[in-house]
Amino acid sequence: MQACIRYVLVLVTFSSSIRNASPSVTHYSIPEELKEGSVVANLATDLSLDVKTLNQRKMRLDIIANKKYLDVNKETGELYIVEKMDRENICPAKSSCYLRLEITLENPVRIFNIEVEILDINDNAPQFRRNIIHLDISEATQKGERFSLSNAVDPDVGTNSVKSYHLSDSDIFSIEVQTGREGSKFTELILKTALDREQHSVHNLILTAVDGGKPARSGTASVIVRVLDTNDNAPTFDKINYSLHIMENSPIGSLVVRLNATDLDEGSNSDITYSYSLYTSEKTQDTFKLNPSTGEITVKGMLNYEDFKMYDMEVIATDKGASALSGQCSVKIVVEDMNDNHPEISIKSFQSPVNENIELDTVIAVVSVKDEDSGNNGVVDLHIPDNMPFKLRESSDNYYELVVSEPLDREKVPEYDITFTVTDRGSPPLSDNETMTLELLDVNDNVPQFPQSFYTIRVMENNAPGALLSSLTAFDPDLHENQYLVYFILEREIVNTSMSMLFSINPENGNLYALKTFDYEIENEFLFHIEARDSGSPPLSSNVTVRIIIVDQNDNAPVIVSPWRAQGSVVEETIPRSTDKGSLVAKVIALDTDSVHNSRITYQFLQVTDATLFSLDQYNGEIRTMRMFSYRDPRHQRLVVVAKDNGDPALSATVTIKLSTLETAVNKAFSDMTEVPLEYDIFSDLNLYLVIGLGSVSFLLLITILVTIVIKCQKPKPSKAAPPCRNSVLSERNSTLADSTLVSNDAYWYSMFLAETRKGKMVVRQPVPKGSRYIVSSIPRGTGLTDTSDSAASTLQLLDVNDNVPQFPQSFYTIRVMENNAPGALLSSLTAFDPDLHENQYLVYFILEREIVNTSMSMLFSINPENGNLYALKTFDYEIENEFLFHIEARDSGSPPLSSNVTVHIIIVDQNDNAPVIVSPWRAQGSVVEETIPRSTDKGSLVAKVIALDTDSVHNSRITYQFLQVTDATLFSLDQYNGEIRTMRMFSYRDPRHQRLVVVAKDNGDPALSATVTIKLSTLETAVNKAFSDMTEVPLEYDIFSDLNLYLVIGLGSVSFLLLITILVTIVIKCQKPKPSKAAPPCRNSVLSERNSTLADSTLVSNDAYWYSMFLAETRKGKMVVRQPVPKGSRYIVSSIPRGTGLTDTSDSAASTLQVWRKRH
Repeated sequence: MQACIRYVLVLVTFSSSIRNASPSVTHYSIPEELKEGSVVANLATDLSLDVKTLNQRKMRLDIIANKKYLDVNKETGELYIVEKMDRENICPAKSSCYLRLEITLENPVRIFNIEVEILDINDNAPQFRRNIIHLDISEATQKGERFSLSNAVDPDVGTNSVKSYHLSDSDIFSIEVQTGREGSKFTELILKTALDREQHSVHNLILTAVDGGKPARSGTASVIVRVLDTNDNAPTFDKINYSLHIMENSPIGSLVVRLNATDLDEGSNSDITYSYSLYTSEKTQDTFKLNPSTGEITVKGMLNYEDFKMYDMEVIATDKGASALSGQCSVKIVVEDMNDNHPEISIKSFQSPVNENIELDTVIAVVSVKDEDSGNNGVVDLHIPDNMPFKLRESSDNYYELVVSEPLDREKVPEYDITFTVTDRGSPPLSDNETMTLELLDVNDNVPQFPQSFYTIRVMENNAPGALLSSLTAFDPDLHENQYLVYFILEREIVNTSMSMLFSINPENGNLYALKTFDYEIENEFLFHIEARDSGSPPLSSNVTVRIIIVDQNDNAPVIVSPWRAQGSVVEETIPRSTDKGSLVAKVIALDTDSVHNSRITYQFLQVTDATLFSLDQYNGEIRTMRMFSYRDPRHQRLVVVAKDNGDPALSATVTIKLSTLETAVNKAFSDMTEVPLEYDIFSDLNLYLVIGLGSVSFLLLITILVTIVIKCQKPKPSKAAPPCRNSVLSERNSTLADSTLVSNDAYWYSMFLAETRKGKMVVRQPVPKGSRYIVSSIPRGTGLTDTSDSAASTLQLLDVNDNVPQFPQSFYTIRVMENNAPGALLSSLTAFDPDLHENQYLVYFILEREIVNTSMSMLFSINPENGNLYALKTFDYEIENEFLFHIEARDSGSPPLSSNVTVHIIIVDQNDNAPVIVSPWRAQGSVVEETIPRSTDKGSLVAKVIALDTDSVHNSRITYQFLQVTDATLFSLDQYNGEIRTMRMFSYRDPRHQRLVVVAKDNGDPALSATVTIKLSTLETAVNKAFSDMTEVPLEYDIFSDLNLYLVIGLGSVSFLLLITILVTIVIKCQKPKPSKAAPPCRNSVLSERNSTLADSTLVSNDAYWYSMFLAETRKGKMVVRQPVPKGSRYIVSSIPRGTGLTDTSDSAASTLQVWRKRH
């Protein structure tokens, strides 16, 4: 800001001293485009005013006749810029620019006049009124001619305005700058040298205007000078002299030469006419014809060598300019004589036979030739066929030698018929020939040869193993042992399967056999090589490619894909009763997965209600009407169509179409005209199906409620005996435990073991941790817990045995593998666990073998025997193999070893690599489908149905349909899921007769693939439409889904919902169980009593060892559990000892009497 203030103060000037009088004017000069807030001057200082009184005296600034660009800061008295000023906008077209201001003060009133001059800066570049200046100048214009150019305009003034012009470098043009009356600059274009349009037809120049500012600014304009043509170039021929030769007796009209003259001018100045000059003789003009437009010279009369041997002529080419110019050339035509003498040939020497290994350049024959003609007609050429291993060598004039040029092979060609042909160089040439036969003697130099280089053998699938496929016999043209052959199959593995495992060949005769039965659906072709080797020394061999094609049998029946229906159900279709003759009713499409021949489908009616009403195209499956419906025709038509393939025997599939006709307003109007009663079935088939469904679901609901009540009211029957626990006998000590009672030093012992003292056994009640030790004591039976009781302490240590099979975390593994996987890829890690110790827990993994089409699982997958890592050995293809099911076995190293297996399900995941295929409506590749419908078609009528199929998996093969292009979007609708195209309204007279619909079928893959079909729809004017053409076009609707149907559907849905709720409630009630005790024992025993106060923390001791066979004490929970049925009325005395104390004389026990009562049922 300070720098700006200093810049402004330098430009401030005073025209008079500041006085108290108001007429004085204060002048300031500032440049334009100053920033807002820049200070111009300090008025308080310049006007000798007190800054502190400016607010009190209400100082204000008035700008006369201008926008308020300036203002005064009353706090400092500074005059500053409020808005940036552009001198060109404030003072347009003026050399000087002033702003007049008034400063008004009160108390006392004083007025100061201020004048601010806005100085110009160079902020505008010169501009031409036109960026491109076009000039047309004739090439005949003299040099020095001047042409005015538009001048440039610069809104700046003074030295900042346009000062000079510059022209781009040019040898043809220059400019001269002129000054106008008002000092403006303009320029003229001056032609320095003459123009030549043929050399340069357009000149592109750049005119630059530069102002005088610093830095200078400039503007440019393009000057395009087009040179206008004048006829200043004469036609010129390609040659001045032409020398031509022509045979005598040439036919009339033969082309001799096409003269070509060119004119560098343009337009009519370059149009050329050809003519003979006056120096051309009449004989020449009668013999040859000259075309004036093209310059072609053709034969006009007969040519005779004996009459005239040479013709001279002069041809003139004249242009069509205003002042015509011409050029000329000379033509000399020489007539040549014809050839009429034949050459002669003579064989002087010839050697035959010779060995096939004869050396090269060996002379075989000597031949002489001659011709009686002269000139070229007497010059002769001798040659032999090009495809022979010989060549001719000239020894002297007209004498030739026949020599060997390539190695000879008797097995290929045992002898040669050599034809010597002599031809002269006449026109036409004449010739003569002589043939000699050369025989070759044999040597062994040939490899065995098969009759074919490629064998294609077709084998019917399900062939018998060992069947003869073909005899592949090779031929060796050598003799004796060199022609004895042996045959081999060259090894090539397919999925680790050698070709010798699939085929065999007889080494002596080449008979090829199949070693297995082939299936077309799995393996449809094989490609390998067979080698034939002779018995020569060294042996020679060759091989042939064999392609085995498995031929399909007709073992797949056609599948109906359109119209779609559930298995065995009937397809229901509706059409208006006013449908015209020839209208499309439905289209049946069937597909067959067999080969092309077997999959050809033909369609026939198997059953039809009225054979005179419908026709079926046997090739495309279209069902059309053969006539219009009459009042006698029933409302429902049943059509059974059979689709039969082309196999032998043929397979077929059928579809049943139930066709219902709808009564339209047009039909009703006609029915009134004809006064024929029409039938209408109020209770339709749909109503009947809904009533049957409602009754069936209601019956099921009633049965379910009754069964639930019966189950709920039943009481459980009492158990006759407690189920036994699956306990294991750990040890048996007949001497010490047979008549004693076991006592543990910890009540937890009872949850681990059970003492069967009558049999002297100790039984394990639940799994025991390996390596654990337990201290138990035995007390003689019949003694109490006194100080005289003797006990025997024993240490029980558990040793591991191989009693646990390996266990997998899951019983079933499902592994998904993306198709096109890399061979050797890791699929999963299937690790099992064995709780045993040492060698009993060391596991080895195996794949249980299971063959799929003679392919073992170990050829497809491998597993690491140590860690269970599963790998893929090949690349899988979803379209060929989409899943595998096999078992993995884990076996430990115990003796005997234990093992378990798990089921592995490999699922090959599909990739979206197949685009949808349009199967309906069918059309040739890239063609348009043409359909016709009556113009009287009702709203909602089916026009066409697009069906596409995708061979990918379910997710990727979901097809959606969309309109890609439609002539009238308000006329047709497309169901995005089933592809049905229906009318959204009736046709009106405004709708065009032809409609174009482009439908795209897109799959659900990522990225999605698509296919399109174009349907050209034509409407036909029918008699019904014509009869009603004068009536008001009111769209008629028919509500098929009546109120009765709606109520039936609501009732069916409600009853079905109640049935579902009842079934769920029944399942929940039936599946509920009483909550188990938190410390329930492993066997299902019943809790008889609970004494929390006396049993919560004690060890129960019985006065009879038999007690342990009846009850089980869960001392941690204070419960006593019945282990087996208790005799009714029995009493049992039990004692409780505080937990943690031993069986000493100071142990306190609480005795309880347990009595069993009989329960009444």
